[in-house]
Amino acid sequence: MTSKLLSAVLFVFFLGVGTVSVGAETRPSVSDFLGQVQATYDKVQSYSSVGDITSDFSRPGTGHKESPFNYSFSIKLARPNLYRIEWEMHSPNMTMKGAAWSAGDGNFVSLPGQTNPFHPKDLTTALAMATGVSGGAAATIPGVFFSMGNDDLKRLKDAAFGPDAAIEGDPCYVITGNAAPIKATLWISRKSKLIRQMRTDLSGPMKMPEITDQEASRVVELMGQKPTAEAIQRMKAQMASARTMMGSGITGFSIQVHRKIVVNPALRKADFTPPSTASK
Repeated sequence: MTSKLLSAVLFVFFLGVGTVSVGAETRPSVSDFLGQVQATYDKVQSYSSVGDITSDFSRPGTGHKESPFNYSFSIKLARPNLYRIEWEMHSPNMTMKGAAWSAGDGNFVSLPGQTNPFHPKDLTTALAMATGVSGGAAATIPGVFFSMGNDDLKRLKDAAFGPDAAIEGDPCYVITGNAAPIKATLWISRKSKLIRQMRTDLSGPMKMPEITDQEASRVVELMGQKPTAEAIQRMKAQMASARTMMGSGITGFSIQVHRKIVVNPALRKADFTPPSTASK
């Protein structure tokens, strides 16, 4: 099973900017700058930030508009594979919490409605499971920090500079590009070379692959569950529903902002084990 298919399966399963002047500074090429940013993250041994996400999507032609969602999140990362990502999703009618973490003794994902956390087999599966339900918080910075397959700095195509801007007073280069089928815009600090903000825009239908029994079984196993006949059919049914929804042509955007970024904080094992994440 390809990593692209796995990411697609797990993603849908858990479904103050101002212009600044560059002055006389010589701007690097886009590819050189993105390389510098990746090198900056590669040298960092630990990382922490907090932030929020605003998203607003609708399905044209169906008369259905999703309610806007707002998320708050916190991220702690350390090499080689320690992480703790917590989020809280707010909508007009409910608030839900979740977390994905590893303190070195396994990978865990806690989701609303689950008595016990999932125990996925690896880091990639854990973060893929958490991506959709966290509003994307589990994907952006962890993907870059751990240089994963969903690393936005590496998969961005046709990248180009937009007008420079500042995020909360931090002058940034603005880079736009495509991470099919999504258009992405990154605000990256010119000083720290760290991502301060990311916007993703989705427009038009998204094609999703059909999943075989064998592939469904593999996904269920990676999620830390037994691939029973019932679990396999449930996974296939969920994927069929997701294909219909994504094929309808969802449009909208999501904006993710990172604040209180700390590079190489002193983190202990206890910092990677979250408290209870039961939904409210």
